[in-house]
Amino acid sequence: MHAPDHIMTAKPSLTRNATLNFISSILPICVALVTTPIYLHYIGTARYGVLAIVWMIQGYFGFLDMGLSAATANRIAQLTNAQHSEREAVLWTALILNIALGLVCGIVLYIAMHLLLPYFNLGPKLQAELLPALPYVASLMPLSNLIGVLTGALSGRERFGVLTLVQLPITLMYQLSPLAAAFFFGPSLRYVVFGTLVPSVCTVLLYALVVWRVFPLRFTSGPRPDLISKLFSYGAWMSAQNLTAALHETADRIMIGHALGPQAVAYYQVPFNLAVRVRLLPNVISRTLFPRLSSLEATHATSLSAITVRGFAAVLTPMIVFGMFLMHPFLSLWVGQEFAARSVSVGETILVGAWFNCLALIAGCHLQAIGRPGVPARLLVYELVPFLAFLWWAMHTFGVLGAALAWSARCVVDGVLIFHAARLDTRPLRMLAAPTLIIGVAYVGTLTLTPLTWPSIAMWIGATGVALAWAAHAEPLLSARVLGLFASMRSRWVQSH
Repeated sequence: MHAPDHIMTAKPSLTRNATLNFISSILPICVALVTTPIYLHYIGTARYGVLAIVWMIQGYFGFLDMGLSAATANRIAQLTNAQHSEREAVLWTALILNIALGLVCGIVLYIAMHLLLPYFNLGPKLQAELLPALPYVASLMPLSNLIGVLTGALSGRERFGVLTLVQLPITLMYQLSPLAAAFFFGPSLRYVVFGTLVPSVCTVLLYALVVWRVFPLRFTSGPRPDLISKLFSYGAWMSAQNLTAALHETADRIMIGHALGPQAVAYYQVPFNLAVRVRLLPNVISRTLFPRLSSLEATHATSLSAITVRGFAAVLTPMIVFGMFLMHPFLSLWVGQEFAARSVSVGETILVGAWFNCLALIAGCHLQAIGRPGVPARLLVYELVPFLAFLWWAMHTFGVLGAALAWSARCVVDGVLIFHAARLDTRPLRMLAAPTLIIGVAYVGTLTLTPLTWPSIAMWIGATGVALAWAAHAEPLLSARVLGLFASMRSRWVQSH
């Protein structure tokens, strides 16, 4: 006999969920590391820059889903121990709403792309290639909205295992399909963009099948009008945050594309994408924590979030310091010496802001999960105008490096404000003083010392060692576990030899 849906069930391990989320998140990075140099070589730097602009604008218009994907995950997580029909009603309501919103998004995006293209210095050849592809770009919006709700439903149920399982074929399709279209039909933007539409359709079908089997869909309940206001009341703040966050995240490339051209966008985009990959970890943690925090009482949620911030800061700080010094040699090997020389300072600068941004993501996840999504949304709105003004000045003064400086400065300010608003604990803010100093010293070292010289290598080793020592002092239990793991691995290696 099956247990009733309303009986409380044991929660999956957070460690297991985080591991599964990490695996599903690392896959796109691994594939992108292989395919990005191929894209740059085969379609050229200018076309890659145009693709970056198109995907950026498409992501910006994603706010028109009105935050229903996150609202779906939040609401379903709150209904963990409710009747299954309650959860299914939420899903059907969100799906119908997001399909309608997706169609509106597509129409608005199609019109906006025609209006925005003259703003960028694409040139007649690239613009002629892109214009026939705009219907494909617009078609991605309703598909993206459906994918968001379906994944939100699985996340709300903490079905991270199946999400990880389907991530590999989806990642391969998204990365390889545009490249295959360019290989078989030519490097024209028309074919490359069309290559993005095919995997989107396949992804919707695959997730629909998975949700039907795993969520599961039993067709015991349909959409309910009374749920619309509940979803929209939460989703409206998420939508406002997505809108302003998209402006914060895309304004740099829009301004660079207008003032310096699409090639400069590529010199900024490649190191930017590489540096912000560090956000993989907080995104993994946030996705793991969000449904759990949504289902907990406020006191328990605050305690869990505070512990997470302290542990995550200890893990992240040595990684950021090591990554700053690694940026130049890695870019040189990955995309070539000439490209690296033009872009390495951008990547090092973005890493500084990414450190603050990563920690702020955890605090923001806490606020959203406990029903206060308006706080991070309002903070982003307040920061927008000062950020755009500083970005414009810095970019015209220092070029692409100035844009990176403005992005990182905004992340620092946002991180301080959101931690103050979350009020997780007074200790994390005091604790972050030392790693902030370590990261600042490492950043100055990367800018002033010639890469891979003896002074630079000594600075690299010294700064990373200090960061590791601080992490061990800040989180001794975590450090002991890591050392124990290495000792166990060493013991097994000795026994096997």
